[in-house]
Amino acid sequence: MAEAKTDAQLVKATVEGDSQAFEEIVERYQRLVFNIIYHYMGRRNEVEDLAQEVFLKVFRALETFDATRPLKSWIGRITANTCLDEIRKAPKRKVWSFADLGGDEESKIEYFYERFGQHSSLTEKDVEDLFELLEKLMERLNRKDKMAFVLRELEGLSYPEIAKALQSSELAVRLRVSRSKKRLQKDLEEILYSGKKRVDD
Repeated sequence: MAEAKTDAQLVKATVEGDSQAFEEIVERYQRLVFNIIYHYMGRRNEVEDLAQEVFLKVFRALETFDATRPLKSWIGRITANTCLDEIRKAPKRKVWSFADLGGDEESKIEYFYERFGQHSSLTEKDVEDLFELLEKLMERLNRKDKMAFVLRELEGLSYPEIAKALQSSELAVRLRVSRSKKRLQKDLEEILYSGKKRVDD
């Protein structure tokens, strides 16, 4: 089995005209791009079109890419900027509120909250449901806070990589991630409190 090429090798080959090399870049980073777009835009039907736009920008800019820097964070920055450009062009999006949550989802949130509090293991289905709920909760975050949280907690990028992707300082990224975690916890507790209050009433 042939050894996988490094990002630098793939970039060099692409610039020299190897289309297969660029396909490997797309395959390697399409999950990252799709997830960033989805968490920024919140609509699955926009992901594929914007992803194509992102990779077109990546292809056109590869000649200027500094191969000594991480390709992952560079592609992440292009993706984030593309999403921001799209948001600026589009009409203001509806802001999600707790009123959008149904009773069934409140029950699920309380269930997961109790499970996490007890440090017990979650089933695969539990995790899927939890991520659906987290996606709704994340809509209340500031866009840059949300992106820092997604890149760190869901995509596993390092703080320096995120700082480069968001064109920010590492300290600012750490503060955004910390603030996002606290906000999500607060929102979760608010939902639980509101749900119990309605039951008590």
